Amino acid sequence: MRGGRSKDDLQFDPEIERTARSKRKAVRLSKLVPPSAREQIPSPAPSEIEKSTSPKSSIMRERPARPKLGDYGLANQRGHLTHTFRPANPAAFDIKITVLNGLRDKQFDGTENMSSHEHLSRFAETYEFCVSPATVTDSQKKLRLFPFTLTGKARDWLLTIPSGTIQTWDELELKFLKKYFPMSKYWDKKMQIQNFKQRGSESLYDAWERFTLMLKRCPNHELSKKSISKSSPRA
Repeated sequence: MRGGRSKDDLQFDPEIERTARSKRKAVRLSKLVPPSAREQIPSPAPSEIEKSTSPKSSIMRERPARPKLGDYGLANQRGHLTHTFRPANPAAFDIKITVLNGLRDKQFDGTENMSSHEHLSRFAETYEFCVSPATVTDSQKKLRLFPFTLTGKARDWLLTIPSGTIQTWDELELKFLKKYFPMSKYWDKKMQIQNFKQRGSESLYDAWERFTLMLKRCPNHELSKKSISKSSPRA
């Protein structure tokens, strides 16, 4: 047999590369230490050699844990409410379930078939039933309650207003009317009042009721009583 070794002398080493590295390291260390001091240096334990030469341990020391892709979007958004309207001076108070149901009844969605002035009138009626602490002003109370009356596109519009920019209810009401009752709609409603006519199959009572509703949906029509009387239906 070559080399004079038997099969029993040859042992299988599943991690031969790691063993070879540890032996080469021991040889380098022995050359650096004087012969007189070599006996005083304790030989490292096998477990310590494996830890120092393990490729996984070196990678973990050199490379910190990489964040996941989803962590970038969540890092700065946790705890932040994005779909809420917040005025400059928000007020917190309890809202009774009956008042909350009244606010959510016939919510304004911003479509053409809904009247902005009519919606504000309904809101004013429900608002009177809400009781709040004496420290809360009427303006703060309205700013807190009004968002519950909006839905759909109107709710999306409210969310576009930057937080902390609305100081009073008058500011929000004016923005609401500019959005959903612009000058183009104002002139259109005013022309409808001036050119009002009774329909052929419409009774005088129904015509008068429809005419009165048109006046309420355009409260600032600036028409004199004389002009209105000319446009109103007659028997």
